[in-house]
Amino acid sequence: MPTPNTAGMKKTSLGTVLKRIWKMAIPYWTQSNEKFGSLLLVLINFAQMALVILVTVRMNAWTRDWNNALANTDFDMWAKNLYVLLIVGGSMMIIGSLQQYTNAWFQLRWRRWMTARYIRFWLEGGTHYRMQLTGNETDNPDQRIQDDVTQFTGGTWNYLFSLINNFASFGTYVTILWNLSNTIPLYINGVDYSFPGYFIVVAFVWALIGTVVAHVFGNPLVRLQFNQQMYDANFRYALVRVRENSEQIALLKGENVEHGRLMVAFGDIVMNSFRTMGTTLRMGFATGVLGMFDGIYISLLLGPALMAGILPGGMGAIQQIATYIQSVGSAFKWIQTNYAMLAPYVAVVNRLYAFNDNYELTQKAVEASDIKISQLPDDGITVKNLSVFLPDKLLPDGTILPGKLQIIAENLTFGKGEKILIKGRTGAGKTTLFRVLSGIWPFGTGDIKQPKNRRVIVLPQSPYFPIGTLEQAMSYPETPGTYRREDLEQSLRDVGMDKFVPRIDEIANWNMMLSGGEQQRIGIARAMLYNPDYLFFDEATASMDEPSEEELYTMLLKKMKDTTIISIGHRSSLERFHSRLIVAEIQPEGNYKFVEKDHMSHVDF
Repeated sequence: MPTPNTAGMKKTSLGTVLKRIWKMAIPYWTQSNEKFGSLLLVLINFAQMALVILVTVRMNAWTRDWNNALANTDFDMWAKNLYVLLIVGGSMMIIGSLQQYTNAWFQLRWRRWMTARYIRFWLEGGTHYRMQLTGNETDNPDQRIQDDVTQFTGGTWNYLFSLINNFASFGTYVTILWNLSNTIPLYINGVDYSFPGYFIVVAFVWALIGTVVAHVFGNPLVRLQFNQQMYDANFRYALVRVRENSEQIALLKGENVEHGRLMVAFGDIVMNSFRTMGTTLRMGFATGVLGMFDGIYISLLLGPALMAGILPGGMGAIQQIATYIQSVGSAFKWIQTNYAMLAPYVAVVNRLYAFNDNYELTQKAVEASDIKISQLPDDGITVKNLSVFLPDKLLPDGTILPGKLQIIAENLTFGKGEKILIKGRTGAGKTTLFRVLSGIWPFGTGDIKQPKNRRVIVLPQSPYFPIGTLEQAMSYPETPGTYRREDLEQSLRDVGMDKFVPRIDEIANWNMMLSGGEQQRIGIARAMLYNPDYLFFDEATASMDEPSEEELYTMLLKKMKDTTIISIGHRSSLERFHSRLIVAEIQPEGNYKFVEKDHMSHVDF
């Protein structure tokens, strides 16, 4: 299960957060093919925003006239404003609904593009594998692509739009408040304390107090929300691991141990939730105290003038001014209003940026690799002066500090059509050699020359099958429909899986459905369909009994004479199916050197 990375939980400055948002958001407007359509949606949204502000201003004036009509029992004014309500209120409803639609439309376009981009980052060239090796923070990448991208696109747009909307409203209402400050007196104990723009100062001071209180009490929420998302993802990952390995857990009677492990992971969620609840409680109490006075402090200021009968506009004016001040104040206290939601959003930004950053560092690690792989027109693979290290520490510039030297291969060749067996004790780096030859292991030095346009397939001990039809499992990594039906059926018969011929179109989780030996047989059928130039067997028959293994190797040698087959295996019975033997021998320093042996009994090819 992924472990928390404390580096990702450190406090992040506002400038750093804004830089991260910019770095992740700007590619959509510079690289996307749909940027012009999205720009049109943004412009439409801004036009709708301006209309909403204008309608809101008219609605505030209507509120003043409506209340004054009621206070003065003026039926004609009351009836006139009833018609205004239908027109203005209807307009507000229509514009608001359309604005929500265009908002959602834009966010969906952006999310679709970013999701495709990050999936491409994750999957291209084995990056998803290398990101696990670099030691950088990429816990639960599935969550970052599925959940964090959604929250990033929605949050970025909503906060940006609301901020622009607040400032647009501010520009409108501050002008109105400035004019009202010159006509509305501020009487306290019979003395007029009004001055030009005093309503704006009142709104600013009140908002400043609220923002400071919100920041002091709510700042810990950023770290807590980051942790909460990580703990939730870790718990979900642990549950998936139990489901994927349910058979082994059941056979070993490990349910009690798994229950304990799951509850420990869930305990992190509970403890962090209590910390979040405590912080939210303190913040809610502090802002609640201020909220009690939000709706009445204007009445407290203007009440004496109203009671003295010298307030122009009467009670309707107080309500109108209160609405304007709240609108101006919302621009001043935007952070306070959105603090509870900004905390998880900043956590999302940090998590998604960590994914983005690790992708770039992984690419730098590949570029900095001293394992040089060249594509040549030759028929064989040659390996010269290869030294392979275990991954150690990745520096911020992408440089990898070399770890322990694992394997050495000074001079290896794999010719066209050869059948080669690689043997060695467990942990000798045999699978790592396959990773190097496949180009997914960047840690080391050496020169590898491979033929151009080669077709290579690697069969591991436990092959991967996508959930779907048996045809999809057999065709992978090609798409369904690549192979003819008769070829699919024949390959099943060749590997002794005749009973599965009628089940080619059956949808199932084949990794759970098939036994280990059956999975390996389907893997071999996949390799035969793929018809590779190079077939790497990584103990791909280890789950079979020796007679079955002998039967399959005999069949492969007849049907794949021109294919270079390189097998990793421990059984001595495999030697007679290969013309060459390479052994990983332990060295005094504890690493392993691949050495070719001269004598080996084998069958005639």
